[in-house]
Amino acid sequence: MDIFYFVNLFYYIMLLLIQNFTCDGCGSVKDNHAIMKAKTIKYAVSVLSEDRPGIVASVSGAISELDGNIIALSQTVVEGYFTIIVLAEFPEKVLGETLREKLVQSGKSGEYSVIVRNYAPPRLPRFLQKNAEQYILTITGADTKELVYSLSKNLTSRKININDIACYLEGEKLTLIAQLLVPHNVDINCLQDELSAIGMSQKLSIHLQHIDIFKETNRI
Repeated sequence: MDIFYFVNLFYYIMLLLIQNFTCDGCGSVKDNHAIMKAKTIKYAVSVLSEDRPGIVASVSGAISELDGNIIALSQTVVEGYFTIIVLAEFPEKVLGETLREKLVQSGKSGEYSVIVRNYAPPRLPRFLQKNAEQYILTITGADTKELVYSLSKNLTSRKININDIACYLEGEKLTLIAQLLVPHNVDINCLQDELSAIGMSQKLSIHLQHIDIFKETNRI
């Protein structure tokens, strides 16, 4: 027989095998993958403690011992107090209380304050995330009572979301930096005028810049 007959026959048989292997209801690759993929659960975790070396190691170690995978985290120290927020994924069998107890035990007795919550998608409206721009707000000057309250109240009235904020006090000098998510329908010039008025009344220097401009002017 001609060799091309055997080549064509070979490819025909292989094609049948592939079709049978991948057909729906016949043990398809997709179905097998879904079966093999273990179900998981996500938890949002926060830990508060007096600061010391090794806290991140103990927290991440406790998560690892429960076969967890850290998806995202944010950590900071404020006036000697350490705080961390972690989003982690675990096998479905891992209960929230089991995780909390594991984290508490990873520190010294009574050292860690731990909160564990089932993770749910953010409630911040998608239209706000898509129809908004990021701005950086910086404030410097003498310490003023109720500054954070009056500032955040003004931003809330305009549906401006504070994504991140940090405030530092050195002696009597205050420094505040905030990352804002400002909806497109907010009049930026009007907002800047109001912030400037607040600054003048409280003897503060207040600046609002689009994040792109802030990055460009503060590039090292």
